[in-house]
Amino acid sequence: MTLTLYHRTNIGEARVIVIKGFEDRDWNFGLFDARTGDEVSVEGVWLVDRPVRQDEGLDGDALLEVTVHATLDELAPFELDGMLWDARIWVVPAQWLAERARVRFHAVDPHASGFFEAPNGELES
Repeated sequence: MTLTLYHRTNIGEARVIVIKGFEDRDWNFGLFDARTGDEVSVEGVWLVDRPVRQDEGLDGDALLEVTVHATLDELAPFELDGMLWDARIWVVPAQWLAERARVRFHAVDPHASGFFEAPNGELES
């Protein structure tokens, strides 16, 4: 099964991701442990099931489309339930994703300067 997921970031990071792939990052998303009150972070690459806008709290002027060869059952252990009102979000290990995914530009803020995209979605230098 193939799933189309999305990742928003800045243009510089997006270029690196398209060329070299994702790297694991620590994300806290403002989560706190209910028992200890400590901030909880997760490590990996966040992906969401629909294109998210910057005003939804996921910052960046580039939106990447990530085609993942996996099922929702395979993604289930990585899901962060209830993070977005009308979308699902996962934080997956970069290595897991590298073995199953293809990444391309989906959209770029037209006000961002110095970016050029070929018609096929591949980067031009």
